Amino acid sequence: MISGKIGNLELKVVDVKQTHIKELSYFKLYLGDRLLGNCNYFSGRGYYPDWLEIDYYPWIRELGLEEEFFKVIYNFLSKKGRLFVTYDKDKETLEMIMKGYSAADTPLGFSLLKAGFTWFKIWYFPEGGNEGSPKIQANKPLDENTAIKELEELLEDVKSEKVKEWINAKRKSRDFTI
Repeated sequence: MISGKIGNLELKVVDVKQTHIKELSYFKLYLGDRLLGNCNYFSGRGYYPDWLEIDYYPWIRELGLEEEFFKVIYNFLSKKGRLFVTYDKDKETLEMIMKGYSAADTPLGFSLLKAGFTWFKIWYFPEGGNEGSPKIQANKPLDENTAIKELEELLEDVKSEKVKEWINAKRKSRDFTI
């Protein structure tokens, strides 16, 4: 399960509950003594990759630890793993998405990008509203070639010069942690 240190705080999984689906469990994720989110984790089956969904409380951004947190999640997921992060409690990300910015342009999306995720989708109404709150999907690339291709495609969508510069630097350095 997910574990590690972020800053001086311990990342902890609490209250794990198994579901009727053997690959799916629920749990709470804490950093120190504060709740980061309620999670659903699917460990994968056959050609379905693993995925983690976090009903996210973005207080960690104020501590400057958000990217480091998502890096732990990135390293936890397998290649092609999916991460779903709700943004309804993240006022700045929510406002930017409603104004038409891409996921990677938002504070949440940029943290996900810097953590290693290279493909994004905004779910405004997941499964017609039956699959929880609006969320950003961030996928872990299969390999370096996929990462480069996805970053090139992402360049067409982002508006922020800061994000564009970061993507171009990453593509040139070919420094991927897949």
